[in-house]
Amino acid sequence: MPHLSIIPASAVSDTELSDTQLRVLCAIGTFTNRLGGNVWASVSTLANACNLSARTVQRSLPVLLERGYLRKVERTGRTTVYEVVLQQAGVTEESPHPRHSSVTPPLTQLCHPNDKKNDKKNDIRKMAQEVCRAIWDTYPKRDTPHLFPPALRAIASCLEDGADPKRLVSSVVLYAEEVHRKQVEPRYVKTIHKFFADGAWEHYRAQPRVYGRTREEWARSGQDVAEFDRLAGVA
Repeated sequence: MPHLSIIPASAVSDTELSDTQLRVLCAIGTFTNRLGGNVWASVSTLANACNLSARTVQRSLPVLLERGYLRKVERTGRTTVYEVVLQQAGVTEESPHPRHSSVTPPLTQLCHPNDKKNDKKNDIRKMAQEVCRAIWDTYPKRDTPHLFPPALRAIASCLEDGADPKRLVSSVVLYAEEVHRKQVEPRYVKTIHKFFADGAWEHYRAQPRVYGRTREEWARSGQDVAEFDRLAGVA
């Protein structure tokens, strides 16, 4: 295993890259020459190098290409070779790097442009950890243990999309009640990651109750559902 990995420093602070994608880039960087080129390693070799599945590596490559950290070199009838792009686009030897510019930017530009993004990501991550801890003991058990990192990522993704943390927690409570009521076998219980990543949590919404009964139970008893809506405050 090589002792060094050659990757662009900007990738380390790129908030758009996931930890997994950065690991893949670091693995690729261990197979480059000193200029970032001639990466001949196969997907399976890269997967072994970063201790990830081949499918995960394959999913990460298009992102790294799109973000400009990799360049694909097509070779007719031969294996595709990748290059790690070490120089930022638009920065040449003739044009000074923005850091070395003699023009002092306005005070409003002295803050790192990613500071606000990083603050928001950190807030979401902290909230995701709180949600994860809140649901961990409540969530139905499986025949195989739940994995914390993928569960955390799925919950963070829901929060980034604007989900209410309380709704995420209450959906788990309702799912746990359903699993208990229907006596679902542990092997058929969804993983926490799948429950949130696939949007299953959105189907578990607390129903309004009037005098301890749901709207459906109210209707089954022959009572006026319009009266239920009025009492429940349903618009």
